[in-house]
Amino acid sequence: MEAIEIIGYQTAEGNYTKLPLFTMSVAAGIPVPVDNDIDKEIDLNEFLVEHPAATFFAKVNGDSLSDYGIRNGDILVVDTAIEPSDGKMVLVAQNKELSIKIYRIVGSDVYLESYKQHFLPLTIEPYIEFQILGTITKIIHSL
Repeated sequence: MEAIEIIGYQTAEGNYTKLPLFTMSVAAGIPVPVDNDIDKEIDLNEFLVEHPAATFFAKVNGDSLSDYGIRNGDILVVDTAIEPSDGKMVLVAQNKELSIKIYRIVGSDVYLESYKQHFLPLTIEPYIEFQILGTITKIIHSL
């Protein structure tokens, strides 16, 4: 991954647009008849952000994680209020660079695992300079 750009989250405080949501199922194969009624409206902030005061966005620049569904231009939703758990993606500041790691717990040890299997997992030790900035809860990308 070449770079990750931090983008702040700011609540709209009543100045937002709700979008239509069709609650009927969407067929991925054979088309189904369409009902033109909008079932309800949603605010995407409510859908994407669980803890507004503890959430920020990060934009991915580079395609090194495209095999894992993270592509150039994707927006990561990062929640600092959620404690990372085994197998979750986290945004890490390490050696003055941002990277995405997999948080791993093995017995009583905690590791930060790289997506590239040729890198050894980092053991979380006091002498390694890094900071877990938050848990990645969602990835937004265009088709």
